[in-house]
Amino acid sequence: MRITVFAAPALLLAGAAVAQSDGRANSTEPQAKVPPVEFRSAFEGYRPFVDQETRDWRKANEEVGAAGGHMGHRPGQGSGQQTSKPQPGSSRDKSHGGHK
Repeated sequence: MRITVFAAPALLLAGAAVAQSDGRANSTEPQAKVPPVEFRSAFEGYRPFVDQETRDWRKANEEVGAAGGHMGHRPGQGSGQQTSKPQPGSSRDKSHGGHK
């Protein structure tokens, strides 16, 4: 029963696909009409590199500072854990025998 349910539609669809013509001219006939060849350059729409105007780095740094920091490095964004150097006598120092 299951095989019939899946096999019958598959055979019908396969038969319909074979019966359709692709609409293209037969390539074996020398007299067949074909569409003209169209050439499109790979460089169509190419814009050459234009060097950007350089700005004073001090002004750029001031703008970033006024915005609150560089993108992705703004204060208040992140895990919220403050990072600092380990304090003397912490467990890290003991685990390495006190060497640096």
